[in-house]
Amino acid sequence: MVAEAARCLDDDIVASAGELDLAMVMGTGFPPFRGGLLRYAESYGLARIADDLKKWRERRGGRFEPPTSLTQKKAFYPYQ
Repeated sequence: MVAEAARCLDDDIVASAGELDLAMVMGTGFPPFRGGLLRYAESYGLARIADDLKKWRERRGGRFEPPTSLTQKKAFYPYQ
C-alpha cells in the first residue's frame, strides 16, 4: 500500500501526502491514530520500506520496484 501511495504522489495523482492520508483514513478505514498511511510509513522508516521492497523485487519481480519517492525522500512531510 505504501508503494502505491508513493507512486500516486510521484505521478501527481494526488497533490500532497496530507490529502492521501486523509483519503486513506476516511475512505478505507486506515487507523486514524496512525495519522494516515504515509505518516505511518515515515514512522516505520522510508529507507526500511524501500529495502523491504527491494528484497521482494528480488524474489517476486519488478512489480515490487520501490518508487522514486521512497528511495530519494527522507520524509513526505517536510516540516518534520
